Amino acid sequence: MRRTLTLLALLLGSAGPSGAVHHHWKGLDAQARTQNRPELDWDWGHTWSDVEVRKRSVSSLLSSLFNNYKFTLPKQQLLRGTGYLGASARLRKVVRELLMPQGKKDFKIAAIGGSITYNSFASKHGVTDWFSVFSQYMINAFPKANITLRNGAIPGVESPYMILCLELSVDPDVDLVFVEFTLNDGPDPVLYENKIVKQMERLVRRIMALPSKPAVVLMQVPTLGMAGYPPEHPKFQTEPGGRWWYARFWQTSEDAQSAIAHYYDAQYLSLRTATYHLAAHRETPGFQWEDMFVDRHPGDHGHKIMADLAVHMIQRTAIGLLFEPLGPADEELASEALPPPMYPGNTPPSSPMCVVGSLFKEHVVLREGFEWIVEGTALKPKPGYIANATGSRLQVKVDTDRSVQSPGEKVGVFFHHLKSYEHMGVADFSCVSGCECTPLVTDAHIKQQVSQVYFARLDVTQSKECVIQVKVLEQTSSGERKFKVSGVVVSDQGGSGGMENIGDNDTPFGVKSHAGERVQVVWKKDGRIGGVDRENH
Repeated sequence: MRRTLTLLALLLGSAGPSGAVHHHWKGLDAQARTQNRPELDWDWGHTWSDVEVRKRSVSSLLSSLFNNYKFTLPKQQLLRGTGYLGASARLRKVVRELLMPQGKKDFKIAAIGGSITYNSFASKHGVTDWFSVFSQYMINAFPKANITLRNGAIPGVESPYMILCLELSVDPDVDLVFVEFTLNDGPDPVLYENKIVKQMERLVRRIMALPSKPAVVLMQVPTLGMAGYPPEHPKFQTEPGGRWWYARFWQTSEDAQSAIAHYYDAQYLSLRTATYHLAAHRETPGFQWEDMFVDRHPGDHGHKIMADLAVHMIQRTAIGLLFEPLGPADEELASEALPPPMYPGNTPPSSPMCVVGSLFKEHVVLREGFEWIVEGTALKPKPGYIANATGSRLQVKVDTDRSVQSPGEKVGVFFHHLKSYEHMGVADFSCVSGCECTPLVTDAHIKQQVSQVYFARLDVTQSKECVIQVKVLEQTSSGERKFKVSGVVVSDQGGSGGMENIGDNDTPFGVKSHAGERVQVVWKKDGRIGGVDRENH
C-alpha cells in the first residue's frame, strides 16, 4: 500500500481542512454506523411466480435460489453494479452443474484479494464479511451439491503477490474464483501500458489456466478516497494527522481493468458503480458513504451489498440457463485454451514461484544439520527446516529465469525465516551455483516477545538453476544458534516489477495464513472452519 498512498497523495493532494472528525459521522462509532440494515431488506416475492418454463414457474424451478436470501441493495443498483457478464461460458457451466450435480457433486469456490475480502472491519470474521455471507447463501441455494468455499484473501498485499502464491489460497480443482484487488493495487493514471492491468492480466491467466478451468469474477471496490465526501462537502473528513485523499468516480484502475473481463470473458462486479449514485448523488439514507464504509474498508452493511452483487449474478445466471440452456457452443467456449495475452508476452512463469510446506522440500538439494520439523498444530502446522549448530547448511535450487518478461534484470528471491526472542542464531544467505548475488547475513534474534516469520531478500541474477545456501554462523546475540527456514518466493518479474511492495529484507512476513500461523476461513455444509470475532487486519 506504500506506493498506493504515495501516488494518491501526489494526484489528489495531501492536506485538507483541519478539525474534521475521523471515522465518527453523526456521533456514532464505526461499527454502529455500518451495521446491517434489515429495514432495507427485500426479496423477489412473487416476481417469478407467473413466469413459466415448460409449464413450471421459475420460482418453483429455482426455489432454493430465491427463497433463502434477502437483498439490501435496490434492484436498479444491482443491475448497475453488474459491470460485465458477457457470454459467461465458464460461469454458466458451473451454475448448471451446481443445479444438476450428476457426475460431479463436489465443488470449490474461492475468493482472493486484500483486506476487504479478508474481513477488515466486518464485525465477525468468517460470518459477516461478504464472502462468508455469499458462502452461506450458496450452501443453502444448491442443496444437491457439496460446496467448499475458501477465503484465501490476504490483508495488505497487492495482486503481484497472489500471482506468485496463488496455490496457497486457491485449490487447483477450483470451479469459481472471485478476485478483489482494486484498493490494494492503487491507481495508475496511464490508460495504455497500465501496470495494474498488466499484473491483473497475469493473475487472471494463472487462475484460468488451472486444470479445472475455473470461472473468474472481478469484484471491484472503490479505490482510496472514493468512498467519501469532497473537500467542499460538510461531511468531508481528514485522516489522523491532517492527511486526506479524495478520488472522483473515474480515478481508479477499475475501468481499465474491464478490458480483461471483455478479453477473457471474465465477469465483473462493481461496488463503486452499485453505490455511487445513492451515496454521492442522492445521499440516500442507509446508503450514504458513512452507512457503508468504516474508512476505505466497508463495514457489515457494505459487505452485505458486496454479497448482494455476487448472489444476484448467480441468480441471473441460473435464470438465463432456464431460457437459454447450456449448449455445445457454451461447452466448447468454456473448455478452450486461453487466447494469447492481451499485452504481448505478459505471461507468468510456469515454474513454481511460491514454495512453502512440503513443496519447499522438493527444492532442497543439500541438507547438513538442518532437519524438517513441524513445530505447530494440525490447524497451524508451522513446518520448516531447523538447525541448531554452527556450520549447518541448507542449499535450495530455484528458477530465476525471467528472460521473457525482464531480460537482464536481477530477480528478487525472498526466503521465509523465523525470528524470535529466544534460542535464535545468525545465518548467511549466499548464491553458490548458477547465479550471483550479494551475500546477506541475518540475525534471527529479536528483543520483542514474539516469534514471527520474516523475509530475507536477495537480488539474484537470472538462471534456470540458481542454488542459494543458508549457513548458520558462529556468532550469536542470544547465546544459541537455532535457525529456521520455511519457504522461498521468487518474483515473477525482474527489476522493480515484482514484489517491491510486498516486503523487503528484514521485513515481517504479514501473510500469516501462508506461513501456517493463521487458519483460512472455509465454509461447508457442516459449518465453518476458521474465523474469529472481530479480528481486524
